[in-house]
Amino acid sequence: MNMATTIRSRSMLPMTEARPAARQPARRDWPMTPEAWHRLVVEVEELRAHVFVLAADTTADDGVVDLPIAQAIRRLQTLAGVLEGASCIDEPTCAVIGRQATLREDDGETFSFRLVFPGDGEPAQGWISADSPLGAAVLGRRPGDVVEVAAPAGRRAVTLVGVR
Repeated sequence: MNMATTIRSRSMLPMTEARPAARQPARRDWPMTPEAWHRLVVEVEELRAHVFVLAADTTADDGVVDLPIAQAIRRLQTLAGVLEGASCIDEPTCAVIGRQATLREDDGETFSFRLVFPGDGEPAQGWISADSPLGAAVLGRRPGDVVEVAAPAGRRAVTLVGVR
């Protein structure tokens, strides 16, 4: 019996109904620093163990979704998909997951952010998810590249001026 079967049997709802729909990153290449790749591998391993422990500790079969299990499974699915398409890029001038990018708007204003794993974006902290419109536009680019970003207010062009 696999983990999904074990977890499904603990709920009266099918897996697709037992957890909120996860925003799965589109299948693609996910370039990242070697350090980000290592963190990703460790987190996926830890999540697999965590999901197993959570599922083993669930004894009630009352049809109620166990939110910590659902959240851990959703995170594991997202990061396992990223790991499948991960590639280590050790080029300091390439905008990849784990690096900070600085962009310049047409009006000359600059802003910086760190590219992070899909699902980890927190703009207020300066973290932009690699699968967001901005993150996807910048991913794999180098300083001097002009990228077009689909923003809520419309498409706009920005220039990548730095990567650290």
